Amino acid sequence: MNEHDLESLLSGLQPRGPSAALTRQVEHELELDHQWMHTPPKTRRQTWFTPVLWSSLGAAAAVLVMSSLPGTGASPAQPSYAVVSSPTVMPVSTIREVVGAENEGIQYNADSLLPEQHVKLVSLERHAWIDPRDGAHITVERPREDSVVLPVSFQ
Repeated sequence: MNEHDLESLLSGLQPRGPSAALTRQVEHELELDHQWMHTPPKTRRQTWFTPVLWSSLGAAAAVLVMSSLPGTGASPAQPSYAVVSSPTVMPVSTIREVVGAENEGIQYNADSLLPEQHVKLVSLERHAWIDPRDGAHITVERPREDSVVLPVSFQ
């Protein structure tokens, strides 16, 4: 058998058609896809219980942090410091994240008549504590705004 006979034999071959079982299976899956596309999506009804649980967890954390801080009824001559006084809660970290900085320009000092660069920094402080008895984490976030004065030298 030479190459020409082999090519003519191969070109005369026809692919076999799909079986009846395969045709039925494809039609069934197409019907399921068609039904799935036309059925409205099921909406899960949110119960009132889950949001209440999350808000009560936040309130409990706030109460725990406020109860561990000293009272704020100090006299003006005595500054009150936000220090955790409870021996059961240990401080873990304090992080300050600068959110933005606003350039307020160069201004001259009224006393020394030297130029100063004024910058307003907006930041967020995160204080974290842990209760070693049960491993509870307490995190408090506090926004902060500072005005910074930098010396300027023109060279």
